[in-house]
Amino acid sequence: MRVAIAEFKQETNTFVPRPTTLDDFAAWHLWYGDDLIAGLQGTNSEIDGFLNVLGEAGIEPVPVLATFAMSGGRVTDDAYERLLDELTTGIAAAQPVDGVLLALHGAMVTESHDSADGRTLAAVRKLVGPEMPIVVSYDLHANLTLEMATNADALIGFKTSPHIDQRDTGERAARVMVKILKDGARPTMAFVKIPMVVPASTHMHHLPGPFKRLQDATRDLETGSVLSANAATVQPWLDIDEMGFATVVVTDNDRALASDLACSLANQAWAERHAFMEIDLAKPADAIRLALAEPDGPVVLADCADGTGAGSPGDATAVIAALLEANPNKPAYVFVRDEESAAASIAAGVGAEISLDIGGKIDNVFNKPVRVNGTVMFAGPASFRFGGEGYTGVEQDMGPSAVIRVGNVSILIVSTSVMTVDPELYRAVGLEPLEAQIVVVKSHIQFRAGYRDVAKKIILLDSPGMSSDHIVGLPWENVPRPLFPLDPETEFVCQPVVFGGGAVADGPRNG
Repeated sequence: MRVAIAEFKQETNTFVPRPTTLDDFAAWHLWYGDDLIAGLQGTNSEIDGFLNVLGEAGIEPVPVLATFAMSGGRVTDDAYERLLDELTTGIAAAQPVDGVLLALHGAMVTESHDSADGRTLAAVRKLVGPEMPIVVSYDLHANLTLEMATNADALIGFKTSPHIDQRDTGERAARVMVKILKDGARPTMAFVKIPMVVPASTHMHHLPGPFKRLQDATRDLETGSVLSANAATVQPWLDIDEMGFATVVVTDNDRALASDLACSLANQAWAERHAFMEIDLAKPADAIRLALAEPDGPVVLADCADGTGAGSPGDATAVIAALLEANPNKPAYVFVRDEESAAASIAAGVGAEISLDIGGKIDNVFNKPVRVNGTVMFAGPASFRFGGEGYTGVEQDMGPSAVIRVGNVSILIVSTSVMTVDPELYRAVGLEPLEAQIVVVKSHIQFRAGYRDVAKKIILLDSPGMSSDHIVGLPWENVPRPLFPLDPETEFVCQPVVFGGGAVADGPRNG
């Protein structure tokens, strides 16, 4: 038996004006055929999970495409259409295969399509026909849509935030595929959409709260004929139609059970909606004062509103300005994306005194450049591999980079958007987080995996930016209404859509 495997991932933030291009996909990775196995085997990725389970089952994996762009604005139509064509052409060339395993994010939006992942699945379904099993892994911050559910036999999502179960999710998806191919399982999937969206900072599986309770409930359901149970808590910066939470339950040929359990999870999520809104944020100046008062560091300040993993550009300056104003008496590290300033620093060279207007060039809506006068401490190309639990072993290229020191404040300037959630980011340029009192990350949740054993204290910042947790105040225009909490009096009645046996409840699969 042979199964085609592929990855095609990007998480869109529609409030970010800068589009995501083909270069952004290539900047993380864009691999074909055996190169994707060489690049991802042994990493904490869904592809590695696919490979592990297929190998154990004696099923040949047929690698097609693996690409992953940093979160950002809408994907350009040109980039999406080229990658979709390469995906479908690769699957066609791989024939004959007995199934398709896809690693998608679930929140990709293009210039023309609000559910790009749904369109991807529709194209693959049209190619392989209604009978071939398609099993999909997805990020729990996906915006699951009816088009996605219509064209997949099983949707299998992450259960952790910060995300540390990428490999495990790939293995769970591959096990469903094995059950279909070797045990004759007939996946029946119930899909429920819930009219709610909540701040990402409350999505934590490792601390008591609504998210943990919901994800624990999904695990409890996965017994007997229940092949998978998931809740997609959706990332909240998508101003598109069909936006909101979703639950998905996949059983082995039991429509009633799938429907009942998907509604049970959906009703639980809805009952937790107010608990999801409880979040404590501090203004940058107040957070810096609290951090400096701590006896030991590092104290991690999370600049959520400029979260690069949430699609923000990473060039917000409010925290830099506050640190320079505070003039801390202990070391503080902060990150900013600014290709122009990185190039100027490299041209000046290590040891040079330099004056720069840093940041606020991509996000010039919520932020503005900050004047910095300091010493160049590092200048050159920089990259790192994740060392924490999150994307363990995966490499990130920061491009031409520099470190400017102003008193005790060290500013890491990079040329490309990267996740700032792992201490290896700073270590790559000679900055040791264990030696700092303050370490700034641009992240809501994912940094908790990398800094779990490092941070003495964590403070979430109330700062301006394109991935703010103040979701009610975002400039919504296109989401379906009513939608909680934009409309506090929103009501919810569970209406599951059930798919099974190669057919949707009210008609055949698309294609």
